[in-house]
Amino acid sequence: MKNAFLFAVFIIVCLPGFPAYADLVHTVQKGDTLEGIAEKYLPYTASYTRKELVTDIREMNDIESDIISIGQRLNIPVLWDTQLSPKSIGQEKTFPSKGVYVNKWSAGSRKILLIADRLNIYGANTIVFDAKDVMGGLSHKSEVPHSFSPAARYVAPIEDIHKMIEYLHRMKIHVVARVCVFRDLLMADSMHHWCIQPGWLNPADPEVQDYILSVIRELIHLGVDEIQLDYFRYPADGLTSTTDANKTRVDVIAGFLKTIHDLTSSSNVLLSLDIFAIVIWKQDDDILRVGQDINAMMPNLDIISPMLYPSHFNFDFAGVANPADRPYLFVSRGVQRLKEMVGDEVIIRPWLQAFPLRVKTGFDPAFIQTQIVAAQDSGAIGWLLWSPGNHYQDSYTAMEKLLMIER
Repeated sequence: MKNAFLFAVFIIVCLPGFPAYADLVHTVQKGDTLEGIAEKYLPYTASYTRKELVTDIREMNDIESDIISIGQRLNIPVLWDTQLSPKSIGQEKTFPSKGVYVNKWSAGSRKILLIADRLNIYGANTIVFDAKDVMGGLSHKSEVPHSFSPAARYVAPIEDIHKMIEYLHRMKIHVVARVCVFRDLLMADSMHHWCIQPGWLNPADPEVQDYILSVIRELIHLGVDEIQLDYFRYPADGLTSTTDANKTRVDVIAGFLKTIHDLTSSSNVLLSLDIFAIVIWKQDDDILRVGQDINAMMPNLDIISPMLYPSHFNFDFAGVANPADRPYLFVSRGVQRLKEMVGDEVIIRPWLQAFPLRVKTGFDPAFIQTQIVAAQDSGAIGWLLWSPGNHYQDSYTAMEKLLMIER
């Protein structure tokens, strides 16, 4: 763990704008524990987690166990005297964002910094982290859910989100907060009157919209550079009705999107939207059921990220026996079709497949590289790679090969 601490000090102290490394002396009081002391000082140290800081304190003070005594003086490796306060880094929507998805558990560990370091090496620049996933709990400590529902309790893996965002910014990473909007198991279970069906919040409910806006406001205040909306739709329940007799599902989704975009644009934060690839093939019945009409949403979006995973097209789709074995075809065709719909009004930045599902011809760096090339050839601006477990070794190899070609 000492190597991890030294790595953090090297990464942070050697960057412009940070003070020199210094110690602070803490005198142990009644009731103190190493864990509690680490929690108190974590925001002011280079350590990324409390566990890391406990180990660093033990090593710095030659403590072999977690037992400490009242009056004992402990050196604490502080770096600054106030909590970090990162600011959003404004980017034009045409910014060529190239990056990967990071789940909440990776974001809550040093793994996110190691991923950022590898992205820097291979010419990428973006991390999309789970700020609110389908389980519903926010990935960082927040009072927002509790202010709406006292029953909303959850584990927040990111112990210091200020530090996470600041570190990533210092590593020249574009920080995107992924927010799963209406698919929310926690709040659907806690707030039954918000629930439209098990696990889904009612998009037309004003209280639900207020909650989502509160989450987004907090993330903007924390300094993220982009809000990415996922599950921003109705469930595929076969219905087309809403709880507002005067509005269709398309009306509800497009109207709320405008409210969100007014908020993000006024803060110079980008707004992106994940959509199923099948939406691009524009089946009218599907649009009316889920409420995602691209034409209605376009005016209030900066970026659309279609999930063009070849594995997610049905067998024999468009006459292709196994679409997962034709990565160039389905990525290029998806980008081209979407380009025909949105023109230059909205940037297209696709999600690409970085996992082996259904690939029979061999999942390897070439598979990922082929998708990236297909996206670039078809007019996409940037790309994002999705691996649920954040396994990106093949992706790094693909990035490295592309970087060598570009040079």
